Amino acid sequence: MRTNAGKNKAQTDSRPPNFVSECSEMMETNNPTQCDVDFSHARPWPDGTAPSVQRNDTFPEAETELAMAHAKSGIVASLYASLRAKHGPAASHSLRVALWASAWGVQNQVPEEQLQLVEVVGLLHEIGKIGIPDRVLQKPEMLNENEQAMMDLHTQVGLEILKAAGASCELLLAIAGIGTSFGSSSESHSNEIASLASRLINIIDAYDSMTMRQGVREPVSNETALAELFRLGGSQYDPLLVRSFAEIVLNPQPELHVCAHSRWLAELDSNGHSRFFGLNHDPTKNRPTQSECQTSALVNTLNETFYRRMMDHAQDGVIFIDSEFRVLDWNSAAERMTGRTAESVFHKHWIPSLACLCDAQGFAIDESQCPFLALMQTGEKIQKRLTIRRDPSSPTIHVQVEVLPVHNERGSLCGGVLILEDLNETADIEQKIAHLRERASQDQLTKIANRGELNRQLPEFVAYHQRTSRPGSAIICDLDYFKRINDDFSHQAGDEALIVFASILKDSCRETDFVARYGGEEFVILCGQCDYAEAKKLAESIRKRLQRTPIASLGNACMTASFGVSTILPEDTEESLIGRADRGLLIAKKTGRDRVVGLGMEVAKGSDSKSDLNKLNSCLGWRSWLTPPNELVQQFELITNVPHSVALEKLKGFVQEFHATVVHVELGKAVLEVDCRNSPLPQIKKERLGKFRLEITTAEVEMPSGGKKNNVKICTLLDVKIFPVRNRDRRSDALLSQVLRLKTALQVYMIACEMDDDIRASIVRHIKLHNDSRY
Repeated sequence: MRTNAGKNKAQTDSRPPNFVSECSEMMETNNPTQCDVDFSHARPWPDGTAPSVQRNDTFPEAETELAMAHAKSGIVASLYASLRAKHGPAASHSLRVALWASAWGVQNQVPEEQLQLVEVVGLLHEIGKIGIPDRVLQKPEMLNENEQAMMDLHTQVGLEILKAAGASCELLLAIAGIGTSFGSSSESHSNEIASLASRLINIIDAYDSMTMRQGVREPVSNETALAELFRLGGSQYDPLLVRSFAEIVLNPQPELHVCAHSRWLAELDSNGHSRFFGLNHDPTKNRPTQSECQTSALVNTLNETFYRRMMDHAQDGVIFIDSEFRVLDWNSAAERMTGRTAESVFHKHWIPSLACLCDAQGFAIDESQCPFLALMQTGEKIQKRLTIRRDPSSPTIHVQVEVLPVHNERGSLCGGVLILEDLNETADIEQKIAHLRERASQDQLTKIANRGELNRQLPEFVAYHQRTSRPGSAIICDLDYFKRINDDFSHQAGDEALIVFASILKDSCRETDFVARYGGEEFVILCGQCDYAEAKKLAESIRKRLQRTPIASLGNACMTASFGVSTILPEDTEESLIGRADRGLLIAKKTGRDRVVGLGMEVAKGSDSKSDLNKLNSCLGWRSWLTPPNELVQQFELITNVPHSVALEKLKGFVQEFHATVVHVELGKAVLEVDCRNSPLPQIKKERLGKFRLEITTAEVEMPSGGKKNNVKICTLLDVKIFPVRNRDRRSDALLSQVLRLKTALQVYMIACEMDDDIRASIVRHIKLHNDSRY
């Protein structure tokens, strides 16, 4: 960010006296249109990192840059050409900012006049760098204090250039707000339209500066850049605009960017952007001049060139098909994936085999399963997970196929576009699971992954699916009456039964699924890109196949197994995911064995799993109503790196923050009650929050502090037990989720880590507590 250093610093001090107030008074007399962009639909920032948007690190061709600017206005093009002649990187940066602004405006349906202002501000926000000496602009190292002060003047210089060019007060106000913080800009007297343009361009300018190479500084990832913008939201940047811009970055829409680029390559009406430079147009003069005809021809030529380059630089395969099922376009990425050139398929009749499309297992799909055919029948967007396999000897490419409808100006469906996302490159977790045999340790008997490998894969599996919001499921299965097999037929027969069962599991699953021996006769299957219904269907197919498989060592008798299924929820940990599946297995065992029971998201939807829970409760007897299930009682130890008195102050802060009720307190022990309805605990949609009791026992311990020998520090150990207050409440899954979130909230609030064997072994001694007035 060498050339952009100092942009985050407010620059109102360097403007002419009363500049903003004078322009504001002029704008008020003109009764400007107010910004009516609605941000109520904006989604909050998701946990983790979403899929990255691929960006080109090279600058666009100079001719294309100038033509795109010229398509907007001759004066704008002249100013832009001057900036490009002075400093090419600054001009390319400005054009990228303007294109992002166009995409944002199209996405949010900003009125045309307001969007034109935002685009011009994005294109000309660095025009003042024309007046900065080359030795400062082109310096590869960090700027010194004097050079930075000179660079900070570029906004003031830009205002002078635009005023001389006859810029409107609206445009000047917007440019004047570039580089100012959100707090100071919101307190200024700028009109709302200009303020919106300034705040948006400040966000896009910072994002592009961070994600593109700046001299010797390496670019950061899209996720890192957005995280920094969110961190500064409310102080440096408008948080609503940051959230709205992040939606475009994290949810790439090819048609949106095509529309944004089309705006820059389309002819404008008679008013156009020249209204920002005080030009008067005679609406009666409709005949185009020779210059206008030449410009139109240039724009049409560049439109095809720019579209072709944009398509060929796309990382995803893009295929356009019309309503007659003819292939109209086939970009370079589609050529790379399918091994077929665009010339060989152009205007051919579309069938799935043309792109070597297969199902998730690698088998060719027929025309009746074609996603484009489904689009033409329903007219709705379709997403499907498929594979591309050119021939039996070539590697399989896992792709996410998205089929989008294309409508004509009358709104009729005239075709569609297929977008092929290469999951072999973007889904790292799937690639690791698919190639597990190459690097995983195996169970010596069954030759599938062992418990240790499951423990290594499970956290990554859960984190990936929560980060990408894609469905993922877990299945736990257990052979029924396995002890009888060992007792009646010998342990060797039991080993053969386990080998056969593991073979059936592996053969029934997809290549990308992960199968491991959990322990004894229990096995676990992790199903990536698989929702609850698909996982339950898979478990049922395995159960039925096992019923029909005779075992030689058992006298050709068949075995049965019970299955528990759970799907990943947004708040899940690896323990809660497996614990819920294990509880489903328990229900299956208690209600007769040889069946599949699922727990998870389906409970909230009112499926038959609620009846499964009732069956389990009836099997456990009336005592299950008196005490909460074991999984609802969470007991754990935390250790925080502060003395007992400081830990108590933090605990008091937790009580105040969560509006907890102190039920009982004594030396070294406190009992609290937290009603989650009155606490800042994050709530899941349609979730009914409950009331919980926290029993916290504290103690001081001495821990080694490092450095000199025998140095110790005083830490506080907390033994915590959390459970619901209402024992008769049967909403077990929802309550467990809240218990785990309370545990995490307490751990974060106390800045503590969970106790493990290594930490426990390093405790030097326990310190006896004395009476403390803080209780």
